[in-house]
Amino acid sequence: MKLQQKIKHSIWGIALAITLGLGSQTQLFAQQNSAPKVNTTTTDAVFLDATGKKVSLSSLQGKVVFVNFWATWCPPCIKEMPSIEALKNKMKGKDVVFLLVDVDGKYDKAKAFMDKRNLDLPVYTPAASISSTYLGSSIPTTVIFDKKGNMIQRIVGGVDFASEEVEKFMEQVLKL
Repeated sequence: MKLQQKIKHSIWGIALAITLGLGSQTQLFAQQNSAPKVNTTTTDAVFLDATGKKVSLSSLQGKVVFVNFWATWCPPCIKEMPSIEALKNKMKGKDVVFLLVDVDGKYDKAKAFMDKRNLDLPVYTPAASISSTYLGSSIPTTVIFDKKGNMIQRIVGGVDFASEEVEKFMEQVLKL
């Protein structure tokens, strides 16, 4: 078995073993071996940063990409924000990009939300409609891509991203 296949197999084993929770809600990283492969070159999404500059998922290949779709009025979104910042801080200096996409498309309101809570998370807004492959009908939704632009994980619902298990998962994705 090739090293890359062993790492992928290991990631799915870790993912199946991890149960993450916020309060009484739990979230299980799902095994996606049977799911069709989704890649940012075939299913792209484009977001706008603070200056209005467009950032596409496909342009971020070569880095692990963590995209969180959220809104300022969403209680589970608000609850998981500090844990996303904790994960971002743990991944500092590594090839991981964090995009926190306000689905309402109100950059100023989203940035004020982050500032009020002393959160240092990069805010983006959608430049166009987002594929249901990435964002279904619920928020928060988090999507993680490997360095090749393959969607590795899609998580619907609030999660504690500050856990040691998530950090280990992200470290494994970095090795792909």
